[in-house]
Amino acid sequence: MTPEEEYSLNNPNASMLDDKDPETNLDYTRRDHGGMVDNSNGIADALLRNNDLYRSMKGDWKRTATNKSGNIITTTGREDGKFYIQREQLNYQAVVERCARYRAAAEAGVPDPLAPITDDGKLAWRWMDLPSVVEQKISDDYFGGMRWSTIKRDRTLKAQFYRVVQQEYPQFVCYPGGRLPIPIEVPYPAKQGEKKFFQGM
Repeated sequence: MTPEEEYSLNNPNASMLDDKDPETNLDYTRRDHGGMVDNSNGIADALLRNNDLYRSMKGDWKRTATNKSGNIITTTGREDGKFYIQREQLNYQAVVERCARYRAAAEAGVPDPLAPITDDGKLAWRWMDLPSVVEQKISDDYFGGMRWSTIKRDRTLKAQFYRVVQQEYPQFVCYPGGRLPIPIEVPYPAKQGEKKFFQGM
């Protein structure tokens, strides 16, 4: 097959479009569960039609639930017109103690076979051991709700996250000496709602 034939519209595998704009159906972008949403299966539509539910949600309310393991208790509610979310992790203190034991062992020179490997091929040490609720609180307070799994893909955001952990949650730093070897200098992130030191015109 010649290049001209490969990229022609006659080839069913060609990744080219003709001069027509593709049709889009915005119904597929709705957050309701399932695919095509109509009046019979749209969750949002059903909630909006339920006037009793709408009126009850306007007042003060509270709902508590746990994750599947029963380890994290999440309370959502509305009080005095303000919506809130509270999270509690039942093994919080156990993580603190586990991290303290790890750091003590690391400082004594005990190797960690599951630790990351450095560029020179040697075993390093785990940097931190965060409970899920702490990771989520840092994400909400400093990074607009962006989760650690996304933050760690960006070098600058990752370094800023490490700075917050080192400054505000040192009990979860596993690295020997209690200071993380952050490879780049980054400014401390501003909390949501706080004014940053430097602001563009």
